Amino acid sequence: MRDRFERLKERWYALKETSGFKNSMLFLVFVAVSTLFWFILALNDSAQNHFNVRVNVSNMPDSVTFISDFPDRIHVTVNDKGTNLWRNGFLKTPTINIDFKEYASDGVLHYSYSDLISALKETFGGSAQITALSLDSIQLVYTTNPGKRVPVMVNCQVYPASGTTLEGNIKSSPASVYVYGPKDVTDTIHSVHTEMLTLRDINETTTTEARIRKIKGARVLPSSVSLTVPVEPLVRKEAMVSVMAVNVPEKEEMLLFPSKVPVEYYVAMSRLNDDEDNNITLQVDYNEIGSSGSSKLFVHTVSFPDRLKNLRLQTDSVEYAIIHD
Repeated sequence: MRDRFERLKERWYALKETSGFKNSMLFLVFVAVSTLFWFILALNDSAQNHFNVRVNVSNMPDSVTFISDFPDRIHVTVNDKGTNLWRNGFLKTPTINIDFKEYASDGVLHYSYSDLISALKETFGGSAQITALSLDSIQLVYTTNPGKRVPVMVNCQVYPASGTTLEGNIKSSPASVYVYGPKDVTDTIHSVHTEMLTLRDINETTTTEARIRKIKGARVLPSSVSLTVPVEPLVRKEAMVSVMAVNVPEKEEMLLFPSKVPVEYYVAMSRLNDDEDNNITLQVDYNEIGSSGSSKLFVHTVSFPDRLKNLRLQTDSVEYAIIHD
């Protein structure tokens, strides 16, 4: 390995002494110097560029909350020498600062077009020409009233994937938010609602973000919440459920054979060990004896909890006997 390194070293020294290598290096030096001069001349020419200028509000009391949407950045088009644009727009983040105490009064912060131009001139330099602005002024409504805490109402449509089910309620985090605004507005607000969210083919518990619906004349903080959608796989379960006879005359008694029938259904995996037998209502109707045309009566599924899916009777009819008192 050492011998190989020595051979490469000797070849490098030999290459350096050739006229071709020296000419190539001289050419590269001239190219670099030419590029540098071209870059300097180009920067001295007038140029136009677009910038996102950050907006900062200083000297704002902690008790102040803006109700209007705050424009944290303004899109600005600037004409100036390339060197100035490079120094003021690219080497640092262009920012304008608005003094809250100077421009805010009676619940409104007003920053006019001329104020914006003056601040941008200060940021980009006196020679800069501001040719376009995304805003013609900044006018922000604010309040010093404390926030009112209200619960979040979730608007979400969930379509679980095949073989799964929504098990339990969708939970919001945080479960409550603060509403800021004039007292006559906040007094009428008792809850806030999320924007409608539709989730399809969800096959496991999922967490997603949902924005809070805006309220005219007020501001909600935080403006979005995290939703946890509990989705579980379905598992098959069987049970023996009692059948009840209805509309039996007072002086008669109806005996059913069998008195319990097998039922199958699907539940969320976490409910596999729950006893659901008493929550399923099955019955036969005495008044159907004449119309049945047989010694059996049809078993009706009257009710069962929504959490039981695809409930099916494995025996759909039973025999009966009438006993007279």
